[in-house]
Amino acid sequence: MKRVIVLFVVLVVGLSVGLYIKVRQSQAALEQPPGGTGVVEADRADIGARIPSRALRIHVDEGDRVKQGQVLVELDCREQEAALAAARARLEMTRGQAGAAQDQVNAALRSARAAAAGVRAPAAQSQALQATRDATSRQVKRIEQLRGEGGATELDLDRTSTQVQRLSDQIAALKAQATAARSQAAAARAQADAAGKQAQAALAAITAAQADVSRVQTLVDECRLRAPFDGTVLTRALEPGEVVLPGARLLTVVRMSRVETIFYIPNRDLAAAKPGRKVTVVADTYPDRRFAGRILSVASEAEFTPRNVQTREDRDRLVYAVRVTIPNPDEKLRPGMPVEVRIEGAR
Repeated sequence: MKRVIVLFVVLVVGLSVGLYIKVRQSQAALEQPPGGTGVVEADRADIGARIPSRALRIHVDEGDRVKQGQVLVELDCREQEAALAAARARLEMTRGQAGAAQDQVNAALRSARAAAAGVRAPAAQSQALQATRDATSRQVKRIEQLRGEGGATELDLDRTSTQVQRLSDQIAALKAQATAARSQAAAARAQADAAGKQAQAALAAITAAQADVSRVQTLVDECRLRAPFDGTVLTRALEPGEVVLPGARLLTVVRMSRVETIFYIPNRDLAAAKPGRKVTVVADTYPDRRFAGRILSVASEAEFTPRNVQTREDRDRLVYAVRVTIPNPDEKLRPGMPVEVRIEGAR
């Protein structure tokens, strides 16, 4: 009987001690700054090709540091380079054609201006001759009147009449010349219009050729795969000589100078999580080191929400995702590391 009592007492003491320890742990957890656990994440870029080709040279290996814009892979792009040379040649040819078309436009415009001048000159001469003929015609009438009175001879009349006829012939010739000049001017204008349309077509051909050069140049630029940012080569999935397919992942580059993590904070501590607030991060790998970070964003919607949120306990089960950024200049934090995050200045 005594033995049973002793065992019962020991059991009660053990349960009491365990309950006390549990209560102390819960109290300590409530007194420490709010936070949570997360996993380190880093920006990464999967580098692939847009064109089918063959890998000529690979300048990096896994673990190598790279700089933004550094050439990582060179592809065999002799076909694309030949297409670029042909496109540039077509562009130069179209530019030459456009220059010739513009010369034709200028020549046609000069011809049109000369033809217009050829129309104006005969018209002015015709008007002057017509005024002279009118004056001479009046003189003929006076001579005819004077001849009846004995003041003029038949010779004077013939000479003046002949002059009138000659002036009329000259006026008719000038009118014919003006008509021919107008025809030439119309033809010159039509030629200028045709040359202008050819010049416009040549300019459109230049635009098309330039677009073709830009398109092929883009393909040639894809022959050298470059690093999108400063980082470290995480994986390499090809060797020189292998065929490269469009969209296939060839390299993965990760940026280690700045990492992120996401932890989840309960509803009761949500007021402490504000964008820009400082946090302390501790990694399991470096338990004695504290990494400084700050909150980037807080989710606007709760996750793992119970169906019926009624009691305070239910409300405390709501959690919100908090994204944190952590400077990592010495690259101690690696993707996949578990970390503990605590918000500074909050209880």
